[in-house]
Amino acid sequence: TRRSSDLNNWHNNIRITTLYPTNWKGGTIMKRLWHTLLIGAIGDIVIGYLMALGFSTFFNTTYLFPSNPTFVSHWSSPLAATQLSTLLWILIGEVWAFSSWLFEIETWSITKQTIAHCLCSYLGMTPLAILCGWFPLNVRWFGFYTLVYTGVYIGLWLIEMALARIKVIQLNQQLTNHRS
Repeated sequence: TRRSSDLNNWHNNIRITTLYPTNWKGGTIMKRLWHTLLIGAIGDIVIGYLMALGFSTFFNTTYLFPSNPTFVSHWSSPLAATQLSTLLWILIGEVWAFSSWLFEIETWSITKQTIAHCLCSYLGMTPLAILCGWFPLNVRWFGFYTLVYTGVYIGLWLIEMALARIKVIQLNQQLTNHRS
């Protein structure tokens, strides 16, 4: 049987470096939490705004629409659609910001971290993409969205792995030069 102290300290068996109170840039977990919230929100508001510019240009509108015209038509005004879109963009940013913490679980392999991140991001992102009106809610479009999501995720992952490999090579060269 397990001792009660083992049950009370279950969290000590999971090593997440950034969740230790003073391990993140000398700050506390609350600072890390607020930093993640802020970066996720601001980052995706910027991305959402740039996408809105793209939608508006693509659909040749005379006003800035936050999404496609069908989405905007569901609301009382373009301003109301933009306000809701901004909230959705913030939520999308938070999904990506917080799911990135999965890459900091030291006891997991990079493969396990990547698969968990992909699944968590997909599960968080998909309902928000539906709410954003990015695709109609039917099996064909859902399948297309899933394929595009997976393709983009794999592409970005391959780029990140290539950049990480280059960084490791550079660090190894620096270590070799330092020892000489």
